[in-house]
Amino acid sequence: MSDKTIVGHAQPALSPLTVSADGRRLVTIQGEPFFYLADTAWTLPQRLKWDDALYYMNKRRMQGFTVIQIVALDPERDVDMRDPAGNSALQGGDLSKPNEAYFQYLDRLVQAAQDMGLYVMLLPVWGQLVVGESWGGSTFPETVTENNAYDFGRWIGARYRDRPHIIWCLGGDRQPIHKGIDYRPVWRRMAEGLANGVTGQNPRWDESSPAWRNLIITYHTCFEMETNEFSTMSYWSDDEAWISLILLQSGHGLMTASYWQVRAEYERSNPMPVLDAEPAYEQMPMNWPQLFPLHGDWIVRKRAYWSVLAGAFGHTYGHASVWCMISEKERNEVLSASWYEALTHPGAEQMTILRDFVESLSFERWVPAQSMVAHNAKCGHTCLDQHRQAALDRNGEFAIVYLTDGGSERVNLAYLSTPDVLGVWFNPRTAETTEPFDVRREPHGNLFEAPTQGPEQDWLLVLATNRDRLLRLSVRRTWANPLPSDDMSMIWAE
Repeated sequence: MSDKTIVGHAQPALSPLTVSADGRRLVTIQGEPFFYLADTAWTLPQRLKWDDALYYMNKRRMQGFTVIQIVALDPERDVDMRDPAGNSALQGGDLSKPNEAYFQYLDRLVQAAQDMGLYVMLLPVWGQLVVGESWGGSTFPETVTENNAYDFGRWIGARYRDRPHIIWCLGGDRQPIHKGIDYRPVWRRMAEGLANGVTGQNPRWDESSPAWRNLIITYHTCFEMETNEFSTMSYWSDDEAWISLILLQSGHGLMTASYWQVRAEYERSNPMPVLDAEPAYEQMPMNWPQLFPLHGDWIVRKRAYWSVLAGAFGHTYGHASVWCMISEKERNEVLSASWYEALTHPGAEQMTILRDFVESLSFERWVPAQSMVAHNAKCGHTCLDQHRQAALDRNGEFAIVYLTDGGSERVNLAYLSTPDVLGVWFNPRTAETTEPFDVRREPHGNLFEAPTQGPEQDWLLVLATNRDRLLRLSVRRTWANPLPSDDMSMIWAE
């Protein structure tokens, strides 16, 4: 039987990505802006059979997602790392003996994502395979070591060297120094192997090289409870020439002021693009070991708008039932939705609104502008739900203020290029806007009052020097051409 392909609905060819000239964003190699909007689908290669995987990817592209984050070797749900047909990823658990049948299925998934216009952040291995310990405390032999990491990196890099839509990522929910043991040599060797497999060159991890500039690669960490560290750069330094992006894992706790970490990374003397690659998942428990209450869509929106207005080049969404692809039979009191049902939960649908909003307002021109607002953002964990986050167009043509719980805020309009501006309130829950209103600059700042106030009543205030820009906010866009039917037998043919 031949592989199935999309019938008559091929998406535009994906361009390789590179770091922008200012070091703060990803752009296509042609220099076009790229908004990174990812969904967390770590276990997709192991948990979803072919037609379900196609349905999942098609749904996400229709919702405006531009990236899916997946793992090639992930033991978190299945220590034998089997695909839906039962093929183990490794023969006898040996990293030097990858099972071709398993990786052929991963090949098909990677190709399908490309055909649908989705970039893939691909982790070669999950961190558990390096540290030999699960989050539940179970221990295992260390599958990935300093002795075999290079060869596997080279092998998988060569396998996908011609895929322009792959962003490489090491780590996988572990800090590189784990419980006092330094695993950085392992990850460095894997990075060097990837560079050789993808580019054919042999750069060292600490050596400036065209190979590293041509290879988008980063490190996915965890939220370290003991130290509250959650950045790629928590345990790495600028000597690591292989790192081209900074990921945050602000985690699933309720009280993380993630905007401070985004801002700190944005203001580094050696700038790199930064984004929150694993914030609080929708329907994830807020506390451990207590499992309730669960996160709703408000925290999803909070982390998203805080990040992109603080300087992130994109954002990642996650759902507790989707990252591990919970089946209908596996539903329980906590994971009450299957992956299929969870695809249309409010937080996911509101990511469509996020992309529409940022691209309507030329997000590539945003710069953080906290000094515009009077709100004291240094109140830490005592006022997260009252936080305000502001950004400004670099030419002073518009400004955006996110009011986490609505209410009022005083804004200094002196940063805008004209004394008289227009304003509008944008609802990030529904994409509805108020009628534009005229604003004349006041000498001590203008006080604005959102339409509502209180928990889950977040609003975006948009101030612009011309009406056309505000009118763009009311135009909803379709992010991908619809495929002919939800019936996958109609969409995909032999």
